[in-house]
Amino acid sequence: MRKSRRQQLYRIDRFREYYKELFSHSGLGQIAKFTQHGTTSRLLHSVAVAYYSYRLALFTRLQFHLDDLVRGALLHDYFLYDAEDGDPAHKGHWTRHPSIAAENAGSEVQLTRIEEDIIRKHMFPLTLQPPRYREGVVVSMIDKACSVYEFFKRREPYGQIRREVLREELEGSLKAFYLKLPAGES
Repeated sequence: MRKSRRQQLYRIDRFREYYKELFSHSGLGQIAKFTQHGTTSRLLHSVAVAYYSYRLALFTRLQFHLDDLVRGALLHDYFLYDAEDGDPAHKGHWTRHPSIAAENAGSEVQLTRIEEDIIRKHMFPLTLQPPRYREGVVVSMIDKACSVYEFFKRREPYGQIRREVLREELEGSLKAFYLKLPAGES
């Protein structure tokens, strides 16, 4: 059964509300200055993971804690350094960054058990413990799918998310990011 355009817009608006609330109560915008999986900003990656996790959860018609799912997904890569800069301090990043992201997020907002589980276990199987909650399983799967997409789609990924979800917030953050790139790298 197809959803009406109004129902689809409501879902996007509800996601945008989750995003804006967290964006205004944390330093989430700071991660826009770091790239991930090629040329995608970490903020755009995190929003894409949250958006598609949200959409998949709605599609399945199973019971999900949607607010925890979206918040956990938005904060899953909340670490404030360039993981690809060659710094020896970042060795083992792929298994350590979930704990760093959970600590950073926990210092700014109160995390629920589900949100913390999503953040700490989104890199399964690299992190040896699997997600405990279905929200974490969804985020972990979508994170991997988004990472592959970003690796192969390096020019302007996630056009729909840029247009329908982020609008002015991402534009402001990414303008600052792109102004710092040397000519020819945008």
